[in-house]
Amino acid sequence: MEFCDKLKELRAEKSVSQTKLAADIHISRSAVAKWENGLGLPNDESLKLLSEYFGISIDEMLPDKPTAETIVSKNKTIDQQKKVILGFSIGCAIGLFILAFIFIEPLRNSLEHLGLGAIIAALGIFNLRGNIASIHWYNRRKVTKENQLPYCRCVGLGTLIVGLSMIISGIVQAFVGIEAGGIIIIVGFMVGLSLIVYAQFKYNKGIF
Repeated sequence: MEFCDKLKELRAEKSVSQTKLAADIHISRSAVAKWENGLGLPNDESLKLLSEYFGISIDEMLPDKPTAETIVSKNKTIDQQKKVILGFSIGCAIGLFILAFIFIEPLRNSLEHLGLGAIIAALGIFNLRGNIASIHWYNRRKVTKENQLPYCRCVGLGTLIVGLSMIISGIVQAFVGIEAGGIIIIVGFMVGLSLIVYAQFKYNKGIF
């Protein structure tokens, strides 16, 4: 039995909802949902709280140790990737700001587009790699394990297109004109959001 099934079983025996369990041990309901969907494991602190709450040992909370170890390793990898993506996004944003202020005067009016676009594009790349953790649970709660990778890739591609359209739009607005930049960002948003909505209906059976 995997941890996700064990947690569901324990919660059913105690007759408590995800919301009540989360409130009783002072965590978010989304965390409980993630654990029960097999998308991660609680950290040591949360495991201790759960074991005390249900009155069993931590070893009993993790009946399938090989699977648990795999998920723990995956969670560590995702955390590391998040840090890399965050660092990359911040670095790109800062680099664009410095470039605009020091070397390219026309770009000074497009700093918001460039910075936000870089962050969104980086998030898209992160999602393209199949990292479902960055997509909030209520937006993908019906996605099966088998569909997680194609779902993430579709959402990631849509997010990447939106981010790149913002970057390109900011550059075009600075050197060509607001109208041309506006057209680019509108087209980019339409294409990107269409892919995201498509992924929601194909793999998540709806927007939420």
